[in-house]
Amino acid sequence: MPAWLLLTLVAIGLPRTILADLDIVPPESGLLYYFLALAPFAAWLAVAVLRETRKPIMDFLVLGSLYGLSLAVVHHALWNADAGYGNRPPAGAVGFAGNFSPALQDLALHGYTIMIAMAIGLGSGLAVAVAAWVAGKVRAKRHDLHRKFTA
Repeated sequence: MPAWLLLTLVAIGLPRTILADLDIVPPESGLLYYFLALAPFAAWLAVAVLRETRKPIMDFLVLGSLYGLSLAVVHHALWNADAGYGNRPPAGAVGFAGNFSPALQDLALHGYTIMIAMAIGLGSGLAVAVAAWVAGKVRAKRHDLHRKFTA
């Protein structure tokens, strides 16, 4: 997948992350939030199904990795903003950090959010990679059938 397409697909996911982290469009707050959250993945899926690629798994795992990194970077860049992630970290992150000594709790909190961001990115990338792989197999089968009946 060309770099410009990878970066575009990552970039269309950034508005939801930024607006949610700043509490401008809070998570699960309504139609705008869901549009911002789901439209990027609809675009990923459209690219996966409509665009031919020789390496669908690699393409979408790279995309997912970049998306996960973008989540981690935004969360940490806005960590100390008035409504930022640092003021309201996920309960799971707080619980995880509570298992560490006070000196390491902040590091554990940051590490947990980075790992969750990467898991979201890689999981999303893998799911769409499977769709791209299946679409490629369907295209190849259709092409073979077409060739068989036109020969």
